[in-house]
Amino acid sequence: MQTRLSVWAYPWDLADEGVDAALDWLCAHGFDAIDLCPNYHAISTFSPRNRRRPQFYSEQGAVYFPARAERYGRIEPSLHPEPEVLEVYRQVSEGAAARGMQLDAWVIGMFQPWLARAYPDTATENALGGRSFAAACPAHPDVREYLAALLVDLCDQYQVSGLTLENVGYADFAYGWVRPRILVPMSPWTRFLAGLCFNEPCMSAARAHGVDPEAVRESVARELRARLDAPPDPHAPDEDVAALAAERCAADEEFRGFLEAREHAAVGMVKAVKHALRRSSVRVGVGGASLGWAADGLRLRDLLDTIGALMIADPTDHAADADAQIDVIRRARADIQITVNQTGHHDVDPHGKGFEARAWRLGDIRPDRVMVYNFGLLAPVTLAHVGRVLRAQLG
Repeated sequence: MQTRLSVWAYPWDLADEGVDAALDWLCAHGFDAIDLCPNYHAISTFSPRNRRRPQFYSEQGAVYFPARAERYGRIEPSLHPEPEVLEVYRQVSEGAAARGMQLDAWVIGMFQPWLARAYPDTATENALGGRSFAAACPAHPDVREYLAALLVDLCDQYQVSGLTLENVGYADFAYGWVRPRILVPMSPWTRFLAGLCFNEPCMSAARAHGVDPEAVRESVARELRARLDAPPDPHAPDEDVAALAAERCAADEEFRGFLEAREHAAVGMVKAVKHALRRSSVRVGVGGASLGWAADGLRLRDLLDTIGALMIADPTDHAADADAQIDVIRRARADIQITVNQTGHHDVDPHGKGFEARAWRLGDIRPDRVMVYNFGLLAPVTLAHVGRVLRAQLG
C-alpha cells in the first residue's frame, strides 16, 4: 500500500487562505491527506504564507470546530470566537472527500490552559504543592469524559479517518509555561520527579492501587528539595530517566505502585477515547509512546491492544528508538499503523542533502503515513520541495 503523505494544518491558516485553494495546492504538490487540529493549546505562530495575518496568538487555547454544548457534562468546550475559523472543519471534510484526500484529526490532550483555569481541580499538582494551569490531569474523571465526548462529537459531524492523540499523558514539569524562569539546574530525573502529579484524582488512583500516596509525595518532595538545594555539578553525567525509574521501582514498591497507577490513568485516557468511538471506524492513534518507564505515563506495551496507530519522532535523529518501536509494533502482529512526524523547517536542511537522507530513511522504513509539519509555518517553496522529495522516495 502506498504511504500517505499528509500535512499538519491549523484551521486559521486554512480559513485565511481559503480551504479550496489550500486543498488544491496540496493535491498539486503530492499530498493526499491532511491532519487538521479540532482543538489546540496556547500558541504564537508566524506564517510566511498567510497574507491576511502572518501572526496568530492564542493565550489559552481553544476548540476549533462547532462543538455541540448539549453533548458535554461538567466541562464544556471553549470555542474559538471566529465563525469563519469554526467552519473550516466542515469545509475540509467535504473538500477532502471530493478530492480523494484523507482527513485525520490531530488532537491535543492535556495541554489545555483554558480547561485547567476554568476548572482548577483538573490542573496537575507537583509534590511541592504547585499547580500548573497549563495542563489538565488525565486521572481526572471529568477530563476523561470531556475529551471522549469532544472526539465523538467531532467524528459524528465530519468524515474523519483517524485520530492522533498528542499529549494525552502527563506533561513535563514546565511544559506550556509562558516565559519560564528557572535559574537552578534541573536534570532529567529532577524534572521527572517535579512532573509527578499529586492532585486529588492522582492520589485517589494511587490509593485504589494499594499505594500510600502521601508517603510517596513526602519522599519525592524531600528528594526534590535536596536536589534543588545542592550546588550545580557541571560534570554530572547524563541521566537515563527510564533506567533510573526502573532502578527506583525495584527498590521501592510504593514508588512502583504510584508509577503504575499513573500509567493506568494515562493509558486509561486513550482507552476511554477508543471505547467512546467503538461504533465508528475511526482509527485511534497516539503521538508517541515509550518502551520503558515513561515521563508522560504512556508505555507502548500497555497500548498495543488499544491503539490503531503510533506516531514516531523523526527516525533519522532518533534512529535506535525509532527502530525499536517499529520492531515492537511489527512483532505485535496487530493492526497498528506506523506514522512519522517529519519536520521540514530550516534546522533539517530541507533544500539540501540532509533532507534527502531523511527521505531515503523513510523509504527504507515504509511507514503507513508521513506527516509534514506544518502547512502554515513553512514557506510554500519549502513545503512544495519537501513534498516532492518525499513523494519520490515513498511512491
